[in-house]
Amino acid sequence: MRNLALAAAAALLLAGCTPDAAPPEEVTVQWVEKQLPAPSGAPGRNVLRDAVECGDGWWVVGAVFLDEPTETRDTRPAAWFSPDRETWTSVPVDARTYWGRRAILNSVACSRDRVAIVGARSGGAHGNPRVTTFWLDDSAADVGRLVDVPTTFVQYGGVSATNVGPVSGGPEGWLIVGNRTSGPGVWVTDDPRGFTRVEAEPGLTDDGDLESLAQAGGWAGDEWVVVGGGARTGRHLEQAPLAWSSPDGLSWSPEEMPDDDGAQDVHRVAQLDDGDLLAVGLSEGRFAAWLRDDDGWSEPVRFGEVADSWTGAPYVASLAPTPAGMLATVSTGQRYEMWQTADGRDWSRVEVPLEPQTAGDHTLVAAGGGSLLVIGDAGDGGHVWAGEPQG
Repeated sequence: MRNLALAAAAALLLAGCTPDAAPPEEVTVQWVEKQLPAPSGAPGRNVLRDAVECGDGWWVVGAVFLDEPTETRDTRPAAWFSPDRETWTSVPVDARTYWGRRAILNSVACSRDRVAIVGARSGGAHGNPRVTTFWLDDSAADVGRLVDVPTTFVQYGGVSATNVGPVSGGPEGWLIVGNRTSGPGVWVTDDPRGFTRVEAEPGLTDDGDLESLAQAGGWAGDEWVVVGGGARTGRHLEQAPLAWSSPDGLSWSPEEMPDDDGAQDVHRVAQLDDGDLLAVGLSEGRFAAWLRDDDGWSEPVRFGEVADSWTGAPYVASLAPTPAGMLATVSTGQRYEMWQTADGRDWSRVEVPLEPQTAGDHTLVAAGGGSLLVIGDAGDGGHVWAGEPQG
């Protein structure tokens, strides 16, 4: 266990801010690394993908890459739980479907003190991701066990499939965001033992001239909001930011976002303490933040830089409200970084114990709520840090 007292960088990037803008308040975080136990079962290297605070504690999800893979299986799902961010327990996984037993758990979300988890593993004749969702059966002893949900192939795949993205939680259930050949699609539920697919819904369907791609969703106080990007015919190099909203996850309406110069794409969305909505993504080679208040979406405020050369794709890996402010973890295309904001306008770099190189098995994710948790994976088995903001 290591104690790392690391100060957030105080320098303010001026792009997107007025020259007279006050620098953001410094954030100092003390990071303490915690150890995850090896999950019971076939041994291998842990990979970590996502984390969330939910109910009586904290959840981390991912997988085990098997030390001795077979011709048909080289991974198995894994999850961990902690009531206090101090002591962690491996959560049993009772996966009974073919792809559930091989899934990498990529995304976890909380609603009403329960978790829903989305996993996937590429395979089959075309090597496409085979998606499986999981729910927690807490009737078992201790923390309970994760159970996979049997479903039909067309629920997440089929001839109209494009991709399935992250899951988010709200007071009445969960929303998975993805895309179908008709345009953005979602899967919604109030019970994690099954999701309803919403596909070719008029408010989400591309209109023949617009080609859009949804990236993620979030709860915005009284509605779901999905964010992404798209381009009109003949403007494929000038993608614009896009958003959609829904009171129930079933019927959707597009929202107007300011279309600035250059390619833009929105990757994550979350609600600030004051009720405004914050979306973060990419804009012309930099990261950018859009705010939505009662008057609608604002022009983007830019921060950070996308690397000149990439070892992987630049994107926003997580966006979480925490005691240290809203934290965004981003991939520059070369490495992962963490940025902090109190209001979505002023951003400062946060120094973290690990900034993994952008690669297939690597990530950096922040999770928040009443406390702060960060997971990092540089292909070495993964790390978990409890963070305590200072001052």
